[in-house]
This record gives sequence, C-alpha cells and structure tokens, in this order.
Amino acid sequence: MEADKHTQNKKGGNKMIEQLKEQIKVVAEVRQRAQNALAVKTACQREWVAENKDMLDIVVAVAQEVTEAEVTLRELTLQAYAETGNKAPAIGVGIREVTKLDYDGKVAFDWAKSHKMALQLDKQAFEKIVKADCPDFVKITTEPQATIATDLNKLE
Repeated sequence: MEADKHTQNKKGGNKMIEQLKEQIKVVAEVRQRAQNALAVKTACQREWVAENKDMLDIVVAVAQEVTEAEVTLRELTLQAYAETGNKAPAIGVGIREVTKLDYDGKVAFDWAKSHKMALQLDKQAFEKIVKADCPDFVKITTEPQATIATDLNKLE
C-alpha cells in the first residue's frame, strides 16, 4: 500500500512537472511574441521619426523660440515693474511676489532640535514656522516673479 502511494505521488508529481514544463513553453512563446512586437513597434517609430524629421525639427525650433520670447517678456515685465512699481504693467503679464528664505541648513537643523522639532529638518514646516517668528539666522526677502497669461491671443 505504501508503494502504491509513492507511485501515485510520483505519477501526480509527473503530471505536475509536465504542466510546469508546458507552462514554461507558453511563457517562452509569449515572451518571444512580446519581444517581436516591441521590435516592430521600435522599427515603426524609427521610420516615423525619419519620415517626419522636418516637422519634428520645426517643433523643436518653435519650442525654443517660445522659450526665448517668454524669457524676454518676463525680463521686460520685471523692468516695467522696477520702473513703475505696477504689478500689472500690461494686460497679460503681471508680477507675483514670492517669499524666499535663505538660511544655513545646519544652523536651521540645530534650531529645529533646540525647539524640540523632528531630528530631520522638515524644510516645509520650518519655513512656515520662521515666516511667523523669524530667527536671526534666516533672511527673508521678497522677489518679484513675472507671470504670463496662458492665452495671450484672447487679450486683444
């Protein structure tokens, strides 16, 4: 009887091993199909990029033009604000004052420890606290920041 159980386990085990081997083949085939599909996709993408190179170059060039034009507009907006003090010197542009904190991280961490804050400086919490009660090692400044409306064409 014991021999029969051993034979059944072996037969059952053999069946499981066969299922396992069959699934290994399935996974290998599916992986190969996935690899082939990815190769086709990559080839198609390369072909599309090659066929559309001129258009893609234009997109890159125009994006650079936009960046440069916006930098100039921000500079002019800041100049107008500096000369007039007007935070909305023209329709579509404006000045937002952003509070900046300048401090030594180690000194801030030591301050945080002495005030029984977390052992790791929580920069966001620290900056919120020092805005209300500023220690002498923190320098608070206000800097103008130029803004540009999203759709300048609607302003005309």
